[in-house]
Amino acid sequence: MTPAQIIPTAEKAHKLLYGIRHGQAWHNVLFDAFGKKAYSEYEDTTLTVEGMQQAAEAIAPKVDLVFVSPLMRTLQTAQIMFPNTPQIALECLKEYPQHTEQCNRRSKTSFLTHVFPKVNFSDLDTESQPWPNNTDYDENVHIVTEMVMKASAERIAIVSHSSWLKYWMNGSVESLPELVHCQAYTLDLEK
Repeated sequence: MTPAQIIPTAEKAHKLLYGIRHGQAWHNVLFDAFGKKAYSEYEDTTLTVEGMQQAAEAIAPKVDLVFVSPLMRTLQTAQIMFPNTPQIALECLKEYPQHTEQCNRRSKTSFLTHVFPKVNFSDLDTESQPWPNNTDYDENVHIVTEMVMKASAERIAIVSHSSWLKYWMNGSVESLPELVHCQAYTLDLEK
C-alpha cells in the first residue's frame, strides 16, 4: 500500500506544516576534520550523541502526522521527537545532492524496516536506492505538497535536511547558512 492510499483525503485545506532539520549527524562533525571527504566516505550517517540530545531537548510542535526522509539521521530524529506520532518515510525527502555524497544514500529498506518498525516505508519501492540519482527539486516539493494536502491530518511535521527544507522555503539549496538542528520552522504551503 502506498502512502497516498493510507492517508485519507483531507476535508479541510487548512494545514499547519513544520519543517525540522535532523539532529547533528556524523558527517556534520567529520566535515571539520576531513572536509568534503566526510560526505563521500560514509554512507547514510547516523546521529551523534549530541544530535540525539538535540532531538530529545527540542521543542517539538504538536502534530498528527510526520513525513520523514528515509535516511538514518532523520528517522532517528523523528523517532526521538515524535515517538507516538504516525510516521511515513518518503523517498522524495532525501538530502541533496543524490549523486556524489554517500552520506545521502539511504540504507536498504529491509534494514530500515527492522530498525524502525513503527515507520511506514511503503513509499520505498526498491530494496536499495538507485545510485547515482538525479534529483528534481521541484518535483520532490510537488510530491510532498500533494501528500500534505491529501492527508486528513491538519498538523504535519516534515523531518528532513537543511538543503531540502531551504529549497522549500526559498528555492535555493545553497549550503550556507545551515538551518538549526531540530528546530521547527513553519513552512508555507502557498509557495
